[in-house]
Amino acid sequence: MRTLALIVLTGLLLGACSRGERHPTTAAIELTDDAGRVVRLAGPARRVVSLAPSHTELVFALGAGERLVGRTPACDFPTEAAEVPPVGNLFPPAYERIVGAGPDLVLMTDGSVDVRHRLEKQGLVVAVVHPRTLADVAGAMRTVGTLLGVEAEPVAVAFEAALAKVSRPAGAGAPKVFYEIGFDPLYGAGREGFVGDLIKRAGGQSPLPGEWPALSTEQLVAADPALIVVGNAARAEAIRAQPPAGWTAIAAVKAGRVVAVPDPDLFVRPGPRVVEGLRWLAAELGSMSDSK
Repeated sequence: MRTLALIVLTGLLLGACSRGERHPTTAAIELTDDAGRVVRLAGPARRVVSLAPSHTELVFALGAGERLVGRTPACDFPTEAAEVPPVGNLFPPAYERIVGAGPDLVLMTDGSVDVRHRLEKQGLVVAVVHPRTLADVAGAMRTVGTLLGVEAEPVAVAFEAALAKVSRPAGAGAPKVFYEIGFDPLYGAGREGFVGDLIKRAGGQSPLPGEWPALSTEQLVAADPALIVVGNAARAEAIRAQPPAGWTAIAAVKAGRVVAVPDPDLFVRPGPRVVEGLRWLAAELGSMSDSK
């Protein structure tokens, strides 16, 4: 069912894009990016380097994947992304390979001001696209669409409709969800970040402050989540079979509610597929309510 739902969503987005690209723009472009900077292009970007997997997915969702001339090794969706030449990772960046790709636009997150400045000093136009909530993904679609000179509105509207259909806003008594990002050291998703927003829309709440807080076992026990979500099945099974020291006091561990997300990319990549991550978590939280 999840695969079928993903196919349907992808079809909606790509279908909307094909309808919206009939009237491309050719004029000069000027907009303010997510870093608050003014980005100027003489015309729509035709050669694009993507330095984040979510940006690669956005470009393909807009039907402009053929304009990508460079990507990171982590840019692995859709399958067509493998045909785009890799230019190395964002950290550390391979400046020569990025410049050598001859882009008229580089898309990156708000992760490194130094990298951005160095790319710009080499004459490249850089746009920072950094959604901080699920709703911001639609804005990112519109921003990238403007930079590419394609009409992104149908794609963004289709995404917003899918998001609204799946969202289950959480109340004050919503179950606490801990999404584990790493365990050596231990850190997870806080309520102020992108994943925290996903958890809230799915009907839960993160018990942690900030965006990606590090925490001790004692802090996790004090937070006492009702559901623990981890990145892979082996990690979930290990916690259920032999909980880390101190974790047996956590409600989720006591109840055996330690689960693995089918694909971590559906949670942490702020792109079109985040709706699938939201749908999956909403179903997990719904099954908890049904079992009461």
